[in-house]
Amino acid sequence: MSTTKKTLLMILYYSGILALSRLIPHPPNFTPIIAMAVFMPYMIRDVYTAMLIPLVAMFISDLYLGMHSSMFWVYGSIMLCTLLSTSTLKQKSLTHLASVSVGSAVMFYVITNFAVWLTSTMYPKTLEGLVMCYTMAIPFFQNTFVSTILYVSVLFAIYETAKRSYSWLKRQYL
Repeated sequence: MSTTKKTLLMILYYSGILALSRLIPHPPNFTPIIAMAVFMPYMIRDVYTAMLIPLVAMFISDLYLGMHSSMFWVYGSIMLCTLLSTSTLKQKSLTHLASVSVGSAVMFYVITNFAVWLTSTMYPKTLEGLVMCYTMAIPFFQNTFVSTILYVSVLFAIYETAKRSYSWLKRQYL
């Protein structure tokens, strides 16, 4: 199978699983999307593919859930999470992933809630309105924060276990 086909299959596979994670019942903002945006540069070197996977998942699930006015801000912040992970990836470690996970969850919260304040009529366009917007979003931020840390930890454990197992299989049988 060609490299292009393998890459396309990988994008569709991971994007499909991520899209499904947004469609099954879950607490608000408790999905692995940001975790995957953070973790993809750990798995693959191509930053564009790493960005594409969570974005395709978001788009597929948004086709079902409905398009919204803050998509640009949400998608942009997810891209920034991947870029943050890529730009700070000097050595692959859980410490790096944990710090980028925290930074990405905070960045997503700040950007997307600023977008809510800026583009909706729910809050007055004042400093008090902005503070109220961020305050009302804290429960969502808690879910984003916990899910990002949890899912990155699970992805790290699965990836490292599979990598070690593959090395063992390779030595044993190939």
